[in-house]
Amino acid sequence: MLTVQKVLFLRKVDLFADLTTRDLGHVARIAREIDFPAGAVIVEEGGYGDALYLIVGGQVTVTLGQRTLGVLGEAECFGEMAVLTGEVRSASVRAATDCLVLQIEQADFQEILSDHFEVVLAVIRTLCRRLRAADEGA
Repeated sequence: MLTVQKVLFLRKVDLFADLTTRDLGHVARIAREIDFPAGAVIVEEGGYGDALYLIVGGQVTVTLGQRTLGVLGEAECFGEMAVLTGEVRSASVRAATDCLVLQIEQADFQEILSDHFEVVLAVIRTLCRRLRAADEGA
């Protein structure tokens, strides 16, 4: 993807929707593209949480043990909890289809958070939605 394509994509992601074009350009430059074939494990429950992932294309399945927690698709993210806390991954994520994701390393994401309060608020909103969904599913 070209940087401009990444910027256009990042505008669709809730975490980054309120950033300026210049700031989105910075995020686009640090985000690394990774392709995963259908069935590939992207992150594993209990593994070290060193990156946040943004889904450019495809779908992923989020599982805890044998239980499916949900399916995520384009412009959604995962891995934010482990990146924020420095703790191990709370769930596994597997590519349900061929996927293209952008990966943002923990140190880079923490730099974004320290520079952009609007991203902090978006992360809080995302975590609240996920907690609410987990409560409803329990």
